[in-house]
Amino acid sequence: MIIKLSEIEDHIVVSGTLDDMNYRRIEGESTVFSPIEYTITITKFDKLISIKGSIDGTITLTCAKCLEEFFLPLHTTIDIELVPKEMTPHVAELELKGDDLDIYYFEGDEIDVDPYIYEEVVLNIPIKPLCHDACKGLCDVCGKNKNIEECTCHKNSYTLLAEKLKPFMN
Repeated sequence: MIIKLSEIEDHIVVSGTLDDMNYRRIEGESTVFSPIEYTITITKFDKLISIKGSIDGTITLTCAKCLEEFFLPLHTTIDIELVPKEMTPHVAELELKGDDLDIYYFEGDEIDVDPYIYEEVVLNIPIKPLCHDACKGLCDVCGKNKNIEECTCHKNSYTLLAEKLKPFMN
C-alpha cells in the first residue's frame, strides 16, 4: 500500500492486507503466509514519520522435528520511525544503539508500507519452528513420525560420546 505523505496533515489510520505474491513465500523455505491483515497509524512529525499498529494472520510452516506442516497464528505489532534520507548520518562507521534498529530511511513523497509489514512478519517466524512443544520428531533409524506411531527399531543407546557427555546431562 502506497501512502502519499503530502496528504497526511497529522496522522491517518490505515488498514490493509498483505497478500501480494511477492510476499507469500520466503525464498528457499516452505513458509506460506495467509493474507496478513494490518491496521496501522501513520503519524507525521515535521519530516519524521512514525508507523505503529497491529499485524495479524496465519503462517504455514514445516516442523523442524517431524517435517509436518502446521499453522502458526501471528499476532504482532509494528513500531518504527522513518527519517528522510537526507538526514542520514554521513559517517564512515556508525555504532548503532538499540533504538536505532527501529529507524528506516525513505526518500520522496510516497511510502510503501508493505515491505515494513513483511519484515515484521519475517522477524516473528521462529528459527526452529515446532508443530507443538512436545513434538517427538522422526525416528533416527526408520524415519517414521513418532507423533503418529511408535517404531520398533533397535537403537544402540551406548556410544563413546554419550558416555563422555553423561556428567553434563544432569
